[in-house]
Amino acid sequence: MPFNTGYVSFYYGTYAGERSPNAYCVNNTSASNYGKCYNIASGKAYFVQTDTATYPTLPCESDNTCTRFTSTSSVRTLATIFNYPGKQGILQYFYTRSHSPYGFENNIGYAKLVPVPSPSAYPFFTATINYELSSWPVYDPVAGYKAYFNPYVISAGNVSIIRWQGSIFTTALYLISLESNLNNIWYAGVTAVIYAYESSPLAVVPLDYDRDYMPYQELRNAFGYAATGVDQPGWNADDIIRVLRELFPDRAWAVFDDRQYVLYLYNLTPDYVPDWLVEKLMPTSMKVLKPPANAAVAKAWLDALNERNAQIPTSAVGI
Repeated sequence: MPFNTGYVSFYYGTYAGERSPNAYCVNNTSASNYGKCYNIASGKAYFVQTDTATYPTLPCESDNTCTRFTSTSSVRTLATIFNYPGKQGILQYFYTRSHSPYGFENNIGYAKLVPVPSPSAYPFFTATINYELSSWPVYDPVAGYKAYFNPYVISAGNVSIIRWQGSIFTTALYLISLESNLNNIWYAGVTAVIYAYESSPLAVVPLDYDRDYMPYQELRNAFGYAATGVDQPGWNADDIIRVLRELFPDRAWAVFDDRQYVLYLYNLTPDYVPDWLVEKLMPTSMKVLKPPANAAVAKAWLDALNERNAQIPTSAVGI
């Protein structure tokens, strides 16, 4: 069975190409700039503050540099990377960098951003005690990770980095944060993930996992979900087209038939298909099932795909 490669990255204030970013927030309630976040290069940091009476709006919320949580959590699911019912996915590599007030404990632990097969699986990646620790970085050949603690200095907080390579078979993968039920904390960072999945017909449509994908059993029967909006394998291209026609007649979407190498377009024309998608799928032809009645619908599909599949954020250009 041949496999395709999926790649996705999540930017929460930094991106992987930055050598030593200084993204941080202020959680000292006595400071005049409490609740501010600084040097946020891409995306938003996270800030946990449950006291909405004293702090109805944090400065970073007003600045649009953070996403605030008003409840604490032990392990918080930030995103579903993929969910492939009946299909095989393989986690192959990830790089995760976290800036936060807290760093590693017990040699390896409390890395804030981690991709895991299930929210309860985080100890494998973050809490494996390495009794041979003498100095950072730590390499664990058994677990397959290399971990760094404070390889560079930020103005407030600590830096935790894990690089992992291996092979974990899973039908679902989630990005979680380890918050340990702490309040008045913040974290920023970036996570990049490479995985493989069985070569199949693909549904090319950006969906919100909770609002668009999960409510429809017929979607979950026809194809899997991926945060990229592209790496969404199904069993049969005709079934994917039928379900998408029925559920989303007014949206733009595409379906790639990996047997005929045809990219079917709905509410789209070939000029809306980005070059990177053509290079990824390598279709021999494109067939328009329905031309767009409204250019805004087609553009929304294109913009959402580009946003989810941005390898390097705009702010990184020229660095």
